[in-house]
Amino acid sequence: MAEKAVWDKENVKHFCDICMHEVNAGHRPLGHLNKVGWKNVAEKFEHITGRKLEHLQLKNKWDSLKRSYTVFMELKNAATGLGWNDDKQTVDCSNEWWNEHLARCHDPSNGRKCKHVQFRKRGPDNLEVMHIMFGSAHVTGASASIPGDLSDSCSDDEVHELERSPSNIHMSSMLQHKGKKRKGPSSTCADDKEEKSPFLRLYRQTCSKIEDGVNKITSSIEASSAPYVTSNISTLAEALRMVKECGVQEKTGLMHTAAMAIMKPDFRELLGLLDTNEGRLDLLQREHEMKKLP
Repeated sequence: MAEKAVWDKENVKHFCDICMHEVNAGHRPLGHLNKVGWKNVAEKFEHITGRKLEHLQLKNKWDSLKRSYTVFMELKNAATGLGWNDDKQTVDCSNEWWNEHLARCHDPSNGRKCKHVQFRKRGPDNLEVMHIMFGSAHVTGASASIPGDLSDSCSDDEVHELERSPSNIHMSSMLQHKGKKRKGPSSTCADDKEEKSPFLRLYRQTCSKIEDGVNKITSSIEASSAPYVTSNISTLAEALRMVKECGVQEKTGLMHTAAMAIMKPDFRELLGLLDTNEGRLDLLQREHEMKKLP
């Protein structure tokens, strides 16, 4: 039975690091993790944190981080040409810029407040890792009715729908430019266009079918090839036991490096091929030193 999700800073960082490795391993073919990726995330998260979470709990956290990342990237693109604060990991904007931006972004008529203001003092944690997790699957400002003005941009759910295919971005951009020629106010969100365009509805349905097909093929290939690829590779539990037998202590930088390294099947195989604990410890220490290089 799944435990209650506790998303403190440490667990969120572990989650982001694990998801990043799954993305780098090719388990995010179409904007989000496939079944193999989510299975690995659940197993690795339980192994590192000791917490067994269900797929829905993990996916809800992914979606939450993605919404936060999307809002931040909207802000960053709206502030193109301004400075960047490395310490705070956010854009370096003057009070005058913020006053003008919030005047455009706030919509008092429907009680909507600008979400960008949450990153006025500091950007989101794990930003560099989220760049890899979500890649190009975020709003770039092209969907705004006025470049740099995100007050009329689509909601996060709409961003999630449109990320299925890169060509959707071009389709959305074409619809936005076409909408500008009309008189009077018009919505820039894809849902309004979908209601009026049978072509766009059919286009989305086709993208969804293609996505499902790719996921099935990917899962089938990975499942059929796994026995041959991993038959001689140590499990995470076996690799961690070897790490501890080398003398690596918990709650140390070396243990963190070792834990991240043994998530890779090639590294676990190499660790198991070494004959002595001294040799394994030397390998881990060298890996740790490499991680500290700029």
